[in-house]
Amino acid sequence: MSQAYASVAEGRALQHRRFDGNWRKWLAIIGILVSVGLLVGLVLLGRHWPFSRQRVIQDLQDDFHGTVTFSGFHITLFPHPGCVAEGAKLVRPGAPDGTPPFASAQKFIIRAHYLDFLVRPGYIAHIKVQGLQIHVPARGTMPATPRNENPSTTRVGEVIANDAVLEVARKTAKPLRFEIHKLTLNSVSRKEGFSYDATFLNALPPGEIQSRGHFGPWNSDDPGQTPVSGTYKFEHAYLGVFHGIDGVLSSHDNFRGTLARVETHGSVDIPDFKVRRAARSAPIESRFDSFVNTLNGDVRLEHVETVIVKTNVLARGGVEETPGPRGKVTSVDLNTSHGRIQDILRLFIKEPRSPIVGDISFRAHVTIPPEGRPFEQEVVLVGDFGIEDSHFTKPGTQKKVDDLSERAEGKKTEEKEKEKKQPGQDMDAEAGDSERVVSDLKGHVVLKNGVATLTDISFRVPGAVAYMHGTFNLVNQKIDFHGVLKTDAEFSKVGGGGIKSIFLKPFDAIFKKKPNGAEIPVKMTGTYSHPEPGLEITGGKKESKEKK
Repeated sequence: MSQAYASVAEGRALQHRRFDGNWRKWLAIIGILVSVGLLVGLVLLGRHWPFSRQRVIQDLQDDFHGTVTFSGFHITLFPHPGCVAEGAKLVRPGAPDGTPPFASAQKFIIRAHYLDFLVRPGYIAHIKVQGLQIHVPARGTMPATPRNENPSTTRVGEVIANDAVLEVARKTAKPLRFEIHKLTLNSVSRKEGFSYDATFLNALPPGEIQSRGHFGPWNSDDPGQTPVSGTYKFEHAYLGVFHGIDGVLSSHDNFRGTLARVETHGSVDIPDFKVRRAARSAPIESRFDSFVNTLNGDVRLEHVETVIVKTNVLARGGVEETPGPRGKVTSVDLNTSHGRIQDILRLFIKEPRSPIVGDISFRAHVTIPPEGRPFEQEVVLVGDFGIEDSHFTKPGTQKKVDDLSERAEGKKTEEKEKEKKQPGQDMDAEAGDSERVVSDLKGHVVLKNGVATLTDISFRVPGAVAYMHGTFNLVNQKIDFHGVLKTDAEFSKVGGGGIKSIFLKPFDAIFKKKPNGAEIPVKMTGTYSHPEPGLEITGGKKESKEKK
């Protein structure tokens, strides 16, 4: 039995030695194969290493159409494959001597994963750009970029370019400078587009913009058809950089479309908008729908609803490039009904209080050429207006209107004043208490070079109707109006009644209006703050006949 057990044990030991020898042999074979595979892989990787200096330069030149140079370069192997380039510059062909490179960076870092070489060829996990500066030449100063017949198939998981600078040159002005605080691009690909998250300081007007959205894929045949969508917030935009105005703007917007036609819907809030020559600021809120051509910066305003204090103004128009070096012209049609004249005047007058209050309706076409002059001198306006149930806020001015109305009705003003002036009565009471309002005030206005030319002006007060024409200078406040006043009473009674009418009676025939009343030529000169009314012996009858 012992002999049998010994034979079995010896057989098992022999079998174990054979299995162990086979296993070691297979391990050796596998090890040799893996070593050969790694060796072949290293040889192939060395020959086709995607992050060599020459390979990176060639890929960048193919993608961005220019000459790329590095001041320093080295590859990285562990823990991730990639490279680090320093002093990178991209110069576009045809760039004038002495101009800055189209793009430059202090350093950019490329990082990939070894596994991606096998499962996702052409994929780069991460690119970080430090000290990026982009200088875009003025439009029309550079030759067109040739189309890339072999667009890059590289995909990048994430691109980070914080603290970058974008400068856009202009032919007749200083470059626009955008300071990019944060810029992250995700899933970057020429074929599929990418998402972005950006925060930057806008160039003009200066203010912080935060934007998120999606861009692409890039349309090489027609870049204007490249899709784009997203949202933005524009905060703390200082309008004082523009001539003649002041205020801080904030805006929220969402957009969708193509680069050539971006549809936008948003809001603008300027709580303290001010024309600098005016005494007071005014709150302005707007809601807008527009289309933007990002290729040339043109804006088409489809519907803009603006509230100035408590007056609602509707607008439609655009901001578009004009032929020549002048720049963009703003052209807008304005319309309001049942607004308040005091809200509109608040934007332009120097006095802290509007001289007149009442309901206003108007239609106007406004053009603002890019001439660089103060706002009130640059704006061109053509329109028609009407004001109902208005009265003057200065008691002295309203008193003159009351006197005119009473005299036009033939009442004796001296006697009326004695009746009104009771002991303890305040003669400087608010003019708004007067029942004698100016009604049916309407006319046509053309504003150009800071001078408003008004024609076909007419208004009524109880007992009289007036027709006027003239000018008002917004810069020096001078007024120059002429016209005719038609009254229910005769000229002698308009002069004040009582003893005065005896001396004025001979003039009744001169200023007689058929069938009764008077037709008196009048004028208004002086300044806005100190008007000088008076009679105008010549020209009044002619004006009167034209209005009959």
